[in-house]
Amino acid sequence: MTTDVHRDLQPPESRFVTVDGVRMHYHKVSGPVDATPVIFTHGGGPGCTSWNNFRLSAAAFAAHHPCYFVDLPQYGGSDMACVEGPFFSWHAAKLLGFMDALGIGQAHLVNQSLGGCVAIPLAARHPERVARLVMIGSQPVSRGVLSPLMLTSKHGRGIISDYYLEEGGPSLPRMRRLIERLEFLRDDRVDDDNVRLRFAASDNPGFIALLKTAGAFGEREDLEPMLARVQSPTLICWGLHDWFGGIDVPMYLLNRMRDARLHVFGKGAHHLQSECPGEFNAVARAFLQEGTQ
Repeated sequence: MTTDVHRDLQPPESRFVTVDGVRMHYHKVSGPVDATPVIFTHGGGPGCTSWNNFRLSAAAFAAHHPCYFVDLPQYGGSDMACVEGPFFSWHAAKLLGFMDALGIGQAHLVNQSLGGCVAIPLAARHPERVARLVMIGSQPVSRGVLSPLMLTSKHGRGIISDYYLEEGGPSLPRMRRLIERLEFLRDDRVDDDNVRLRFAASDNPGFIALLKTAGAFGEREDLEPMLARVQSPTLICWGLHDWFGGIDVPMYLLNRMRDARLHVFGKGAHHLQSECPGEFNAVARAFLQEGTQ
């Protein structure tokens, strides 16, 4: 396996498309026009966007595919719209609408955490639209085999609201502490550009308004019943030191999905594509390439 050299590209121009009255922001990096597009979706932490989550993968993937970096509603440059109904399914419908609006018949979906939970309803309900699926640290179930998920604990539930509403709100130092404590194993891998981009995206009064709006995040949704309906070959990437859940979580997914495989990063935590970009790019690119052989 040849490892792609990761390069930090500058973000392309902002683009927008409206889906069901919700304006969605995205970046596009051009690649071979005859290749299956790759759509990247981001995690759910403060300031996450698809570009700042996957900027170290842009060059490696765009060498082989047209790439779209999509901000889901409530994140980045997309509208701070209120979710109606089950949270993940609502976002999945918007992502499908994004594909329809841009004329993307089928794509690979590469997803950080929250993004993987959005991709599952899309892949389960519209299998012809998803070629291959990559999930990084995604937790589409309400519990692991051995223990509850940290996000459902009293400590985990307050991560986002504490960052935005406590100690004066968003700041560069607080963003660095959040990334070091929850998302990376090795503090020396947290680069200044990552912190700056995440903080800039988090400093959004519109999202703070959502936090103060009752029902803005829709209904909780456990996707376990959908796992067996996902037909797309799936790569689950998991960090051995992921604070949000132990290795039993991806094993639980592996045993329920039709065509899944698991790659564990022994020196990584939750944001593997940012902490271990060389390894992630090589593994994920090889997985997508399998589908063309």
